Amino acid sequence: SKTRSTSLPCWRKLAASMAASLLSEDLETYSNQYGTHGAIQRLQFIASQTSKTNLKIDALKLCLDLLKRTTNCKGYCEAHNSLKELLEGNDSAVPMFDQVWVEATQKQNGILKELYEQDLSQARGSQMKENIRACYHQLTNLCLEQGDYAAAEKYLAKSREFCVEPQAVFATCMTIIRLRALQRQYSDIQNFTSKAHHTPFKDDSSQSKIYAAYGLYNMATGRYKDAATSFAQVKPQDLGTAFSDLLSPQDVALYGVLCGLGSLERTEVQQKLLDSQTFRECLDMAPQIRDLAIDFCSCRYAACLASLEKLKEPLSLDVHLHGQVANLCEQIRDKGIVQYFAPFLSVSLHRMAEAFNTDVESMQREVAKLIGQRQLEAKIDSHRKILHASHADHRRSTYQNALRVSGDFLDSTHGLILRMNLLKHDFGVHLVRQKK
Repeated sequence: SKTRSTSLPCWRKLAASMAASLLSEDLETYSNQYGTHGAIQRLQFIASQTSKTNLKIDALKLCLDLLKRTTNCKGYCEAHNSLKELLEGNDSAVPMFDQVWVEATQKQNGILKELYEQDLSQARGSQMKENIRACYHQLTNLCLEQGDYAAAEKYLAKSREFCVEPQAVFATCMTIIRLRALQRQYSDIQNFTSKAHHTPFKDDSSQSKIYAAYGLYNMATGRYKDAATSFAQVKPQDLGTAFSDLLSPQDVALYGVLCGLGSLERTEVQQKLLDSQTFRECLDMAPQIRDLAIDFCSCRYAACLASLEKLKEPLSLDVHLHGQVANLCEQIRDKGIVQYFAPFLSVSLHRMAEAFNTDVESMQREVAKLIGQRQLEAKIDSHRKILHASHADHRRSTYQNALRVSGDFLDSTHGLILRMNLLKHDFGVHLVRQKK
């Protein structure tokens, strides 16, 4: 599946059109970033998750057009039925159901499957590995176009034992990763990414795809620091059309920055993300996310968190990110509070509440939660509404450490003296060997 690029032939041209928002109100512009199957997946997810009827209708209409570019008759029928239910009692006309296309496509699918299975049978008879692998790939692509990703993966898994060249092994691993992502099954992505990583004779573009796959897996499993580190090494021009069903360069910027803000220190965000020449190219594709990271690193927490709050709704409609949005936003806010307080011995909760765009009572509850989680070493003066830093008593801990070391030394010395005396007086248990 190739990226649909009739109106936007180059990935760099997306920067201007996507500057308005992450999930553009113009869904066609948003979906144009992805390959056909990736766009269908995202539009179906938006239609199933959004509470806005108009957005749901627009997503399903676009989805219908894209499904007709594939041979996925089942998906087309389901999308049309969902759209028909939404438009009942509405002034808008229901798009015509293309029965002719459905019947012709189903017939064609049956003919092609029968033909490809015959080719596979002949290839097995010849026992030529490359021919067998090519036949399995034909069946894989047929099932992929029909939207049957599970069946496509089964055929692809069978083709792995017939891969001879390293390039074929790498391509097979990448296709399995693509199918897993389309099914939103992230658990096995790491295994196949690792296999692709250890394949010899890779070029730079292949390495970028590996980093992107690692990043997607780590983000989906809550390993945000590893995800940010992986996304930071992705070169957007190396992703190419083959990876467009999974991620766009804008997604790399979005996922990388959010995972970085939630897990890295402010200096690390600056060095690994904002100052990185490689990642900077991705950031230029997502101006809102770039400004978010700049505000965070510049300690403009109110502006940063306000922007993040506005983005919560569109972020919750991202097919890969939606399950992590709440946790990431909470971690980013907590990280901001901890870093804000770090230089102070004491600070007014009124001042903190103003900096984080909230009221004093809410600020006090957030600080108390962070103290309870041992993320913040501080004490709250709830009467005066002041947060005081709790510094460890270094003098006391030094004395305690010295007493512990001396105690350990005395214990070991007593043990050595006892052993010496036992050996001196030949006091011990002697093993007597019995003669056979």
